[in-house]
Amino acid sequence: MIFGHGDDTYRYGDQVKMNFSSNIYQKADLSELEAYLAQHLDAIRHYPAPVAQELETMIAEKLGIPANMVMVTSGANEAIYLIAQLYRGWASVIPQPTYHEYEDACKMFGHLISYERTDDLNILPEDRIYWLCNPDNPTGNVLLKPLLLRIIKQHPRYLHVLDQSYADYTLQPIIRPKEVVDCYNAMIIRSLSKTYCIPGLRLGYLTASPIIIDRIRQIRQPWTVNTLAIEAGKFLIAHNPKVLPDMSDYLTEAQRLKEALQEIEGLMVMDTFTHYMLVHIEWATSLELKSWLIANYGILIRDASNFHGLDVHCFRVAAQSPEENDTLIRAIKEFRATK
Repeated sequence: MIFGHGDDTYRYGDQVKMNFSSNIYQKADLSELEAYLAQHLDAIRHYPAPVAQELETMIAEKLGIPANMVMVTSGANEAIYLIAQLYRGWASVIPQPTYHEYEDACKMFGHLISYERTDDLNILPEDRIYWLCNPDNPTGNVLLKPLLLRIIKQHPRYLHVLDQSYADYTLQPIIRPKEVVDCYNAMIIRSLSKTYCIPGLRLGYLTASPIIIDRIRQIRQPWTVNTLAIEAGKFLIAHNPKVLPDMSDYLTEAQRLKEALQEIEGLMVMDTFTHYMLVHIEWATSLELKSWLIANYGILIRDASNFHGLDVHCFRVAAQSPEENDTLIRAIKEFRATK
């Protein structure tokens, strides 16, 4: 599934002028972090710590939870695969459409997978995991916080993995780790890669009960998080530089983009609580649109046809600047006129 992810700019080289494919904010000012890392490049001469204990302690202090409830990972993906490995052979419930790596990880480790169909849920074994992407990718939907807390507390037998990688891209209330510190059936995944717009460094963390964290450490390879990523993490947690735009303004612009797309005949845009949105196109396939946009405007969108439950007429875009959003709207209208 790796080659099916968004932001496949590597396929197009310098053709890409406007990137609507990645959900990560494209215009982050990373100058402070870059200057810091430039002063610490000698770190690459040494092995990283097998466990990023100093960074984990910093994150735990920021979250207000014990340090033994935090594990730094190589992006959110490592946490996903480690959880699937730890619970090898369990049943996994994966509501669709959602991030495909849950399914890939579960298949790798022999899980019985349900896509939340009622007939499946009635026969699944009690040992099961619910994988909940919140905010969801690709839809931008956000589950109600009180509802999630009630589900977690009322179903202690089930494990709940809350992937909050895009939590900083919504204004909706999100569960904080200290709110489930006594819930041994809740795990939260966060992505510093997305919070601070550094996907190339692969940096995330998992919060869970100390027992689960300890068990995961026992199956994990050493040195999965590189030295520069750890240094970057320490700087970011200590200084918390502002790299994302004002989210209220950003989401207002995203809604403007959504409404403009919705006005184009044959496009249906799902409601979203984030800056990205899922679109269904009637008069072409998403791949046809993607190919035309990159060839004629240098615009890259996300072909969403490989998400489970979606088809060849689905694509995803993340709002950019007002000028770029207007260009996207104009380009799609122009492509529509060719049909």
